[in-house]
Formats: sequence, C-alpha cells, structure tokens
Amino acid sequence: MFSPPTRPAIRALILAVLVASTAQNAGAGPLFLEDTPTLLQPEHPRTEAERDRVEAISLFAAGRMLQRQQKNAEALRLYQRALRCDPDAATVARAIVPLAFRLQRHAVAVRYTLKAAVLDQPDPLLLRRLGGYLTAHGDWVRAVELYEKALAARVGADETDDDILLQMEMGRLYYLVESYDKAAECFKHVLYALDHKDEFALDDELKKVLLGEPSLAYNLFGECFLKSGRLDEAATAFRKSHEIAPNNARLELNLARIDVKRDKPAEALKHLQACFKQKVTDEGISPYKLLAEVLEKLGRSEELIDWLEKLHDDNPDDIPLEYFLAEQYLKAKQYDKAERLYIVLVEKTPAPTGYRNLAKIYRRTDCYAKLLDTLGKSVEKTGVLETLGAEAQTISSNAKLIKALIETARERHKAEPEKIDFGTSLAVALLAVESEQFDAADEFFRLALRAKPDRATELLLVWGTALRIEGRPAEAAKVFQRAIDENALPKDNPMFYFYLAGVLAEDDRIDEALAAAQKAAEIKPDSSRYHGAVARILYYAKRRNETTKAYRRLIDKFDYDYESHENRMVMRDARLALSNLCVLQGNLPEAEEWLEQVLDEFPDDVGASNDLGYLWADQGKHLQRALRMIRHAVEAEPDNAAYRDSLGWVYYRLGRYKEAVAELEKAADAEDDPDAVILDHLGDAYLKVNKPQMNTDK
Repeated sequence: MFSPPTRPAIRALILAVLVASTAQNAGAGPLFLEDTPTLLQPEHPRTEAERDRVEAISLFAAGRMLQRQQKNAEALRLYQRALRCDPDAATVARAIVPLAFRLQRHAVAVRYTLKAAVLDQPDPLLLRRLGGYLTAHGDWVRAVELYEKALAARVGADETDDDILLQMEMGRLYYLVESYDKAAECFKHVLYALDHKDEFALDDELKKVLLGEPSLAYNLFGECFLKSGRLDEAATAFRKSHEIAPNNARLELNLARIDVKRDKPAEALKHLQACFKQKVTDEGISPYKLLAEVLEKLGRSEELIDWLEKLHDDNPDDIPLEYFLAEQYLKAKQYDKAERLYIVLVEKTPAPTGYRNLAKIYRRTDCYAKLLDTLGKSVEKTGVLETLGAEAQTISSNAKLIKALIETARERHKAEPEKIDFGTSLAVALLAVESEQFDAADEFFRLALRAKPDRATELLLVWGTALRIEGRPAEAAKVFQRAIDENALPKDNPMFYFYLAGVLAEDDRIDEALAAAQKAAEIKPDSSRYHGAVARILYYAKRRNETTKAYRRLIDKFDYDYESHENRMVMRDARLALSNLCVLQGNLPEAEEWLEQVLDEFPDDVGASNDLGYLWADQGKHLQRALRMIRHAVEAEPDNAAYRDSLGWVYYRLGRYKEAVAELEKAADAEDDPDAVILDHLGDAYLKVNKPQMNTDK
C-alpha cells in the first residue's frame, strides 16, 4: 500500500524542490502558487483553509521531486491529493493530466482534464485527443464536454481546418446525445465554411474527411435542423442530399415531415402520396406513422386502415408496412386479420413485435394452445421471455392462465412423450419460475434439456439464474453444479464455478463457496473479477482478517492494469471494502488512506467522498474539506439518507447547528425505520438548538 511521506520529510522536500526549480527554471516563474513566501507567524494560528493550502504546496513539491526521480506513479498520487487539498490550484491540475497520460492511465487523465479545464486555459490539442478517446469508448456526453472546452480555448484565434473538423464531430456527438439545437449550430458553422471558399481553404481531400458520404452528411444536417425547428434550413439540407444522391421517396417523406412541423397537414399528405408512389424503401415504419399523424390532424383517422390496405395491395413485399398494418388491426380489435398477418410476418422475418402481439391476441381470445405455440417459438429463438416485453409479465401474473398453459403442455407431452418441443418446454419453465411454481419449472427445464442437450449451457445458465433471482440459492447451486459435472462449458471457462460460488455463499455454505470461487480463480488467473469473488465471499461471511488479506493480495496482483475498466472497478471496490474493514477494526488512519486512494483515481466518486468526509467530520478534522466532499455526495444522491446524515454531522461539527438539524431531519424522514446513528446525531443536534424533544411527526 502506498504511504505518503511524513510531514517533516515533506518540509525538507519543499525547500529542496524550490531551490532546484529556481536553478533549473530561472525566469520561468514560481513553481506553484503566485503567493510570495512569508515567514510563519505562530502567534496567529492558521485557518483550516490556510492549512489546506500549505498541505497542498507540500504535496505538490514532494510530487515534483518524485517526478524528477522518475517515480511517476508516486508523484501522480501526491499531485492528486494536493488538488484535493486546494481544488482551485490550476498548477496542480496542469501537472496531473500529462503525467496520467504518460502512465497510460487514460481514464484518469480524462477525469482530471475536466477538472483542469474549469480552473485554467486548457491545451486544445490535449482536449481533442481525450475527446477522441472518449468517443471511441462510447462516452459521448463527456467527449463533447471536452470538445466544447477545446473550442472555447481557441476563441480569438484564427479559425483553422481543424476547428471546422471539430465542429463537425461535435455536431455528430450532439446529435447522438439528442442535443439537437447545439448540433444544428455546429452544422450551420460547417455549412458556412463549405459555402465560403474564400474564407476557408477547404480542399477536396479535407471535404471528403469532413463529410464522409456527402448525401448522408446533408441528410444528417437536415435531421438536426428539423428536430431543432429550423425548417427552412432543414428543407435546404434535404434537397442538397437528394441532389447528391437522388432519392425521390426520401425527399418527399422529409418534406412531409417539415409540413407537419409547419402544421400544414394537407400539404404533408400530398408529399406522402408522392412518396408512396415511389414505393418507399429503407425508411421502416416512419412513413406510415407519419401518415397516421397527418390523418389524425385532418380529422380522418378512421381512414388509416383503408389507406394502409391499399398501400399493401400496391406493395405486398413491404414488411414494415405489413407490421404497421397488423398493429392497426390489433388496435381496432380486428383479431382475425391481425393474426393472419402476424403469422405470415413471423415466418418471413421473426421479430419481437410479431410474437408479442400474437401472444396478446391469443391471451385476449383465450386460445391457450396457440398462445403456447407462440411463446415456444419466441423463446426458442431468444432463450428469454423478455422479448415479449410487458406481455410476458401480464401472462405470468395471471394464475389461471399459467395453470392452463402448464396443463396444456403436460397433455401434449403425455399424448406424444417422445416428441418434446424445446421452445414450448422452455417457455413454460420460465413462466413457472416467474409465477413461483418451482416443481413445474423443474419439470419443464428437464424436458427442454432432453429435447436439446446441445443447448445445455444456455439452459442451465438460464435455469440457475432464474432460481437465484427468485431467492432459491440451494436449488440454483444444484443446477450450476450439474453444469460443471456435465462439462457444459470448456474447461478454461470458469463461469459456472463463479455463479456456483455466489449462490453457495447466499445459502451460507461458505467453505464450499470459497472452494468454487478459488477454482474459478485458478482457471482464470489473469482475471481480477474471478479473484475478487474469493474476497467478496470472505467479506460476506464476516471473516475479517482473511478478507483483509484476500483484498490486499487482489490489489497487489492486479493494480497495475489501468486499461481494463472492469479491473479498475474491482480495484475500487476492494479499496472501499478495505476501508470499511479498517473502520470496524478501529484503524481510522488506514481506513482514510484506502478512501484517499479511491479518490486519487476517481476524484468524483460519490461513495468514497461521503465516507472519507464522514470519517473526518467524526474526528473533527479537515472539516471544510469534509463539507465540500459530502455536499458533492448529497448533490449526486439527494435522497440518500446516509449522505444526508453525513452532511448534518459535518454541520454539527462546524457548529452550524440549525443547518445540522435540517439535514439530519431529512435523513431521518428518508427512512421508515431510521438508523440508530442518524437518530443519535439528530438528538445531539436538537440539544444544541434547545430542542430536546425529537419531532416524530411524519
């Protein structure tokens, strides 16, 4: 475990670093803050803010020394703690980001870049680089934040080709996160650059990079303009897309959408008619949904099915049209027509919508045998009932219907015992689990396994997981053990051992659970997830000394890996657990250190912020820092009673008793049975405001 330097050592380092910095960087300005050093004035005790600032300087100076010694990981940790002591220290923030990058800790670099950008003029190139990293990892919201800061950092400078490319990328990201007004502004800027060649030297190669497939790019521009209500610009962009790659049906559809926005349904209907004449393709059900909307605006909704039937006659191979027509039949309770069409559709292109609505028809019409067939076909393709959405919940909550389905399935099997339908058996098994008819579930899972032994892995996983979710760990353990015994997975895949360990622990069979978890870890020695299971089981069993050792071994073995997000989450959870164990053992300094390490890597971690803030508040130290961190936790989760309690307690320690009472009352009111610690804190606060009787009115 990392141990920060002692304070005497830090003071010595400060002087050494300041002298070395002055010698090496003459004329480069002060190393850290702009303040002129002053002699200590012991007759005037420092405020807490001043003490924090001094500690920040000390940590930063020590970090500089370590960095010069190429001890970059240790230096980074000190910089991170310095920033926590003085969150406004831009110099510290500037030091963290490039060092995190050098250590290949990209996620850490991103987190601190966002902090640094608030404090200082950031490096646009670095911001764009990190934005690209986040975009590649699908974190569009934070990526666009960085791009915004990169663009803001360029204000006042001459616009370059890179700035236009950045606007294009920002527009795409805004579109993806549904910030259409901002996307439209970005795209407007890009279009201006494209249209003003005298101002922007965009050559053909750069335009190709900028637009990619031009017709698709202009269509995207049009979509954003349409969604942001900039209708004239939308029409221009859609026409430009059509000019580049002619598609009359799409153009007419887009013009119809614009007319709907302009509240001109009659004109929209004309465009839709022109669209349908072109035999629209690749637009899904959107043209038909728009038709329904237009007819409704015109007061002609009763004509919708006639319109759709005529369109279907003209274009019988339009599957989206068929699905939309079948849905309208269902809404109109024309069940025979809907059934016939859905049966054809699920044969052509099986889709959840088809199975879901067929199930709805058969449930409403009490056609149990047909409902069973539909459920079987749906589940056979997916292995789960979730494909049916809310319809599956409706079925499973109907005891009479479940009983009828089980009996129908049994009668079929009795009539033809050698002919087992896999999908039907699995569907009934899953429904039986959800309706807590576990004997029936066991019966039909076994039938499904007999029908398709080659799908044993999937079946046993679904079966065991379903039992675990329903709170039956002993039975789940038997299923997972069966999967292991029957070699349902290759020998190098420990998944069933991992799941077995979990349910055995829940069944309080701790030694067996540990054996299973250790076996999983042996099979996958490079996985922190599987190794972490051993420590979690020990923690669950309250075997504290063993848990501490297991978590320390876990960190020692895997803490080097900063590329895997899963691994970093395992390391975070290990440190949080170790901190809690240290609290239980009365070792508060080490408990604080583990939380500090979490916050080094995850500076905005809500749980660690609250826990460390509370530990400090309870000891009456670093109260302003504690208040800042706990407020952050409460802002993130305002309904969390524990966080409210922490906030009330730090107010109490600061002598702000009225605010303490307000927060502690909220903490007590947040739970039907408030924690004794919350009530104890509230009682202390009431005494301070001369309110000895607790308010028990809810």
